[in-house]
Amino acid sequence: MAKQKEIPAIFVVFGKNHRAVTKQIEQITERVLGESDRQVSLRSFEGDQAELAEVLDELRTLPFLSARRLVVVRDADEFISTYRQNLESYLENPSKTGVLLLVPASFPGNTRLAKKAKKLGVVISCEPVKGGDLPRYLARYAREKHGLTLTSEAAALLIELGGDDSGMLCSEVDKLAAYLSGPEQAKRRIEVEDVQALVGHNRQFNVFNVIDAMTQGQAGLALQLLDQMLSQDREAQYKAVGGFAWYFRRLYNGRLKLDRGVSGRAITRQLRIWSHPEAFVRQLKQLRIETIASCLQSLMHIDLLSKTGGGTVRSGLEKLILEFCRGQRATA
Repeated sequence: MAKQKEIPAIFVVFGKNHRAVTKQIEQITERVLGESDRQVSLRSFEGDQAELAEVLDELRTLPFLSARRLVVVRDADEFISTYRQNLESYLENPSKTGVLLLVPASFPGNTRLAKKAKKLGVVISCEPVKGGDLPRYLARYAREKHGLTLTSEAAALLIELGGDDSGMLCSEVDKLAAYLSGPEQAKRRIEVEDVQALVGHNRQFNVFNVIDAMTQGQAGLALQLLDQMLSQDREAQYKAVGGFAWYFRRLYNGRLKLDRGVSGRAITRQLRIWSHPEAFVRQLKQLRIETIASCLQSLMHIDLLSKTGGGTVRSGLEKLILEFCRGQRATA
């Protein structure tokens, strides 16, 4: 019985970082139920349909072939709002064998329910990390999780390549840690070269191929390469905008240098363009600074629409490719 007391009566996981929320739910489920059969020890409700009486009945039902039951209420904002006082009363005398997991979008900490939940259980925030805080967040994650130092330059490149989803970026740090733990790679620092080698190479190569076809006005080929890029990696659609923006920012900076009379070789060295440097310089000479700037603005718009439900990354990039190639043919 002593072991049962280690499990809180209530967990609350809230926030808009959906990957992090899902991961926390999985970890809590494993912590509460262990190897117990989920069919008989786990019950899940949708918040807009859940009735308090049924939820409480599930919590108070003695577990079968398990030390505990876990009752999950997803999208729990409406449920919490409707039954707030009842939930507060329940926490005065919670079930000894039933564990409640609430998953709302928000959970203000100044409410009586939140204060009771923190006192009796665990409240976990999964809000997205703001852009300016991401480098420090990733550095701390690398240090605390893997004992590694993530340099500021490597963190910046990781964000450029991977976007601003902290959960996905942490997964990339995990991959880098595994990569660096090998016998031939063992070291304690994650540097730009490591990010380029493991995270950036394939994505940069794919993005390069798409943009190279675009600069030559080959819309069909560019669309085909984009489809391959998005199909071969299930997470590619979340990272694609960041990859394209990373490359176009280098084109923008390179074109500025070219207009100031800097040589192509010096530009690729200064911008660390190790792959296809000659083709990169060719692209610089083919593209006007206004065209590159327009692409960067379009990518920002695609990113915004994909995060607000106004469109998909795939459709946005396909439209960008078609419009870009149309413009290239018009100026040819």
